[in-house]
Amino acid sequence: MIEFSAFQIFVIFMIILYIIRRPRIGKSEPPLVPYSIPILGHTYNYLFNTKKFFKECKEQYGGCFSIYVFGQVMTILSGDSLIEVFRNPDDFDLISAANEVLPLQHLLVYNGGTNRESVKFHAKTAREQVSGKLDLNIGIVQKYLLKGMEKWIGDCNDPKTIYNAWNMVNGIISLPIANILVGEEAASHEDLVKSFENLAFDLGPLLIIPPILSFIHPKLHEFVITLPMKFGWNPVSRHREVVMNRVKPVIEKRLKEKNVFGDNYKPYNDILEYYMNQPDFDHTKPNNLPYHVDNLFVMTFVSINTTSRAAVDALYDLAGRPEVLNELYEEALTIDKECNGLVTLTDVQKMVKLDSFVKESLRHAGNIINLAHYMISKSFTFSNGFTIPKGRKTILYFDDALKSKEYYGNDAEEFKPFQFVNANSPATKVDRSYIIFGGGKHACPGRFFAVNETKLFLHKFILKYKVSTKSGKIEEKLLIGPYTIPSRSGLVFENKVKNK
Repeated sequence: MIEFSAFQIFVIFMIILYIIRRPRIGKSEPPLVPYSIPILGHTYNYLFNTKKFFKECKEQYGGCFSIYVFGQVMTILSGDSLIEVFRNPDDFDLISAANEVLPLQHLLVYNGGTNRESVKFHAKTAREQVSGKLDLNIGIVQKYLLKGMEKWIGDCNDPKTIYNAWNMVNGIISLPIANILVGEEAASHEDLVKSFENLAFDLGPLLIIPPILSFIHPKLHEFVITLPMKFGWNPVSRHREVVMNRVKPVIEKRLKEKNVFGDNYKPYNDILEYYMNQPDFDHTKPNNLPYHVDNLFVMTFVSINTTSRAAVDALYDLAGRPEVLNELYEEALTIDKECNGLVTLTDVQKMVKLDSFVKESLRHAGNIINLAHYMISKSFTFSNGFTIPKGRKTILYFDDALKSKEYYGNDAEEFKPFQFVNANSPATKVDRSYIIFGGGKHACPGRFFAVNETKLFLHKFILKYKVSTKSGKIEEKLLIGPYTIPSRSGLVFENKVKNK
């Protein structure tokens, strides 16, 4: 009788796995970059040598090539091929790729997470009720940004060092956004604001779990990370309960006001009011209020987390460049005197140096790749002649576009804070060289709010504080595979002594 040792079984399993999982590339497909490690393919370089690896692949194989990572062939796109993804949104599915990383369909159980119809609704909400009401919301934003700064930073007559600056900025940014989402009455409750503030951070660990099990099957990783949710574990649940408890009395109060005042009822200027005006809104029906609270959570996730990330990156970029901070202070002081401290949207638009600085900070966000899509048509042929099959995962080579020498010169890797001042190129404008907010008709509709809130935060901050890095150097972001998170190094805050 033949007996097999555990090692022999393992070897046989690995051979079978290699045969099954060996990538097969069609003749018309983008070239597959050769690799020397069976099964693992390019995974090591993808995780630990990312920037150099992608740069060398681009130089050798051009702007359209494939790699084998975590048991899956992925096609990396840059140049014209990247732009073609934005121009053909019906062929490339962003939602399924995003849900693969963060399974919102299992977390936001009352609205089904993000599907095509819900994404259209959220985009319309952001476009019309957030970015579209900037002129109305700007007063709320500056009022609560100042309150947030007082709470999270406070008096810095003696220098104050803060290490987890992202957490601090996230707290500051959460306050005005909470007021825009549910109104001042509901947002006066600290636990509600805290839930909005912590939601993205509580879901963050799911984003960084490496899909090791995808070497066996691409769906196995998603199955395992969602398994606890099938047995009742859901980090969203407690936040949903808090928000429901706080908004329900506000909803009932507004409904009473509608009955009393009729046509003379004055609508509130927040997202909650917008949801209350939807045909399907009836908070007395089972699951209806949880459904709309989950809609609020989608807005929370895409607004607070992204805006606070942009703001904290800009803060670190300022802290390491005192000469830039001084120049921006002069602009801020001029505008502050003109508007007597009460900033309007027109005043924010006058901050041309600050706008250029914010755009440059976003250009240096640092993600090597971003915005994965799945090919959902039968196949797609790019203008360069390469064809990708249905089901292929494509990822956009962000770093290549944002650091292109063709558009940004030979010093494209350098941080040039004021290069956009006279270029008619605001931080909200998307084009083929500036894809931080995506592109085409699906470009982020909330970018106008995000950029202007970031600018207003920095404007108020620069007038109030000086900031420097504890190390005295420009701090680099932390790289996790092809993605970045803000530095954890200390920032030193001091009160600004105004010019007399």
